[in-house]
Amino acid sequence: MDSLEIAYNLALDNLRSLYGKEGIFAGARHFKDYWSWDSYYASFGCLAAGDHDIVKSNLSLHMSHMNKHGQLPLRIGATTNGIVLAYFGITPKKRVPIYTIDKSKFPPVTQNSLFIVAFLEYIMKTNDLEYLKNNIQKVEKILLWNFINDKDNDLLVEENEYCNWADSIKKKGKVLYTNVCHCHALNCMSDLFKIAGDKKKQAYYLEKHNEVKGKINELFWSGEHYIDWIDEGRHYNYFSTDGNILAILWDVADKEKAIRIEEASHIFDINDVPSACVHPFYPMKLVSPELRLIGLGDYHNGVSWLWLGCINALAKDKIGMKKEAVEILNKMSDIIIKENGVYEIYENNRSPVNRLIYKAEYPFAWSSGLFVYAIKKIKSQENLKTVPKKKSPG
Repeated sequence: MDSLEIAYNLALDNLRSLYGKEGIFAGARHFKDYWSWDSYYASFGCLAAGDHDIVKSNLSLHMSHMNKHGQLPLRIGATTNGIVLAYFGITPKKRVPIYTIDKSKFPPVTQNSLFIVAFLEYIMKTNDLEYLKNNIQKVEKILLWNFINDKDNDLLVEENEYCNWADSIKKKGKVLYTNVCHCHALNCMSDLFKIAGDKKKQAYYLEKHNEVKGKINELFWSGEHYIDWIDEGRHYNYFSTDGNILAILWDVADKEKAIRIEEASHIFDINDVPSACVHPFYPMKLVSPELRLIGLGDYHNGVSWLWLGCINALAKDKIGMKKEAVEILNKMSDIIIKENGVYEIYENNRSPVNRLIYKAEYPFAWSSGLFVYAIKKIKSQENLKTVPKKKSPG
């Protein structure tokens, strides 16, 4: 086996170790809950490896906890106190749906979009038309919840503080990452109605997708990259890796913009592996006081994430930078092999975070799944010798 294949098998083994009875756990220790966006991103790796049933179970679990407005839970698991106890090895006996961010008590706003993205990927991989037919109305309601968060009726989503995956940073208003996810979800909804044979709704959601895409390019493009967020007329001109790279991957950015984004990430020196979240760093006044208190003020503001490296490799491959894409895969493979698995966050020396109060989650489904997916997508090695499936831990 070469290094890519060894790392692929390690990542897949990590991913499969997080299959529960009802869905995909985010991690094995302090994140042993059914987190929404973690599991939706991880689903891409599950599907690439042929593990269709666990993705269907995960989607069904989250749909079953949709509230009357169409909002999906952030996670299904422990309360805030339960998360603290889980960090010390005390697992809560009962999992409950949680609909708000712990830090702000506001609802997050990207889980619904990412559910739509994962749902389409499942349908595309399995052709499970019965599942689509039985759930298409629920899925549409899940998407329409996004527009409840469009406070000024411009088709873009607004959010409160700490309400997307980078929930240690005090962003609010129109956030790039959130709206790129929202834009892509509209396109995915159009594709789902196309598969379902509803041409009218297919056209409707495609039109909305194009309108949102136009708004993002009008408001967020700086000439070099997309800015991070807009709040009350103020533009926050940070380079956020998440929204910029996904804009390439999900065709929000055209080819010219995509190349400029990749050039900017190279100039800012943040697209190495694992990839950093932002350039320049956010001032400490924008960082959650709770995370600063435990010495983790760099959680989304300095440490690096393997999942960002995965989407960067996929974006480079998409725009023809295939050599650079494989180089990123090789660097990630070296890290995974060195550490014998996939961790949540890494220091600048590429070692997993291992501090006095906080140690990086291991294994970590989000990055494991996207690494498996990136290998399959970029290398097209359908004959990879994969590890055997293990019994779900429950």
